[in-house]
Amino acid sequence: MKNKFSAIIRLVFLTTTLNLLVACGEDTGGETLEISPLVTPDFSPIQLSGIAVNQGVFDPAPTVDSNGMVWMSYSHVSLAPSQIKQIETRLATTTDGGLNWQDAGIQVNTATSLALPPPNDINAFAHEVSRLVYNPFAAAAGAHPWVLLWHRYLSVLSGSDTIRLFEHGWIGMKSGTTALTLGNERKLFTGFGYDTVNNSDALGIPEYPLNTLFAAGLNDCAAFTEPGVLPKSNGIYVSLLCAKNSTPGKIILLRCDHAMNNCTYIGDFIEGSEASTIKTSYDGFSASELVSINGQDYLIVTPTISTGNLYRGCVAYKITDLDNALLERVSGTPVAKLIIDEHGDFNGACGYLKELSESGIIMSEAFFDEQPTFRLFTTGAKL
Repeated sequence: MKNKFSAIIRLVFLTTTLNLLVACGEDTGGETLEISPLVTPDFSPIQLSGIAVNQGVFDPAPTVDSNGMVWMSYSHVSLAPSQIKQIETRLATTTDGGLNWQDAGIQVNTATSLALPPPNDINAFAHEVSRLVYNPFAAAAGAHPWVLLWHRYLSVLSGSDTIRLFEHGWIGMKSGTTALTLGNERKLFTGFGYDTVNNSDALGIPEYPLNTLFAAGLNDCAAFTEPGVLPKSNGIYVSLLCAKNSTPGKIILLRCDHAMNNCTYIGDFIEGSEASTIKTSYDGFSASELVSINGQDYLIVTPTISTGNLYRGCVAYKITDLDNALLERVSGTPVAKLIIDEHGDFNGACGYLKELSESGIIMSEAFFDEQPTFRLFTTGAKL
């Protein structure tokens, strides 16, 4: 979970780089490039009722079920009496196109603690950046139609700060016949930073230590986080941030069967270094989301600045070949189809589906000196 001031965001279509290519007569392979004018999005706070706000809410992950009901998993943030930040996953629904949400009364996971010696004696497992999805293809495959992925990791209190220990973490998963009856957790994906001492817990060894299973492309991934999930008839596609220790990470793509087994690494959507094509100060991407709108698939990501670990809005790219993790590019440069830019200290981690007719893309916001710290906002921006 990150922090930021309130932001005034603006929406532009296509990057400055692409504008310059067209202005300079760059060969684009015969493509017709449409450059849309600057658009100012609606930026309004989203109301979420039925839950004590405390520190706030973050990480919207919307989906729609077979009856047209729109659901969302989200991160609920609070402070325990010990003042360690606790992050848990909850579910909510909307009946007005995303303007207002009602908590569904379900806490999917709990910020439990471990008996550890000082200085790690005050600790809690965090459960954040969740992705809930309804899979319409599951029944034919004999699988559960509801899937939830999230990042679980251990946090410890150091003075007044909550420190995240990602080596004691993994991408967890639950599935179920309904959104309200998700089953037991599976320890799904890990990177090379995973501490094998965690193999002795109740969940055992990770099912997919991706850095060893796919060493040719993922051996330098210390951890995986912020999943995007997109069901298709041939399986479930999962995008993840491959976080590295010393260089910008990358957004990768996996495909699993409908039971979230037989997962394979497809390829890399985009390198973190390519964030500079949006703005030269950006040096990474995070918070991936996979969206399909009227048959066209998109990757939504948040540009980042490593100094201060800052989020910088959201960018959408058209996927031209999902099975090969390819984005639309011009002269090798990824073409941003939509940019929700930043003017504040921190914002991003967006969620979207076309049924969010009133809110458009939902953006996460946070505030250093206000309560609640973490909030969700409409943008009105649509793919």
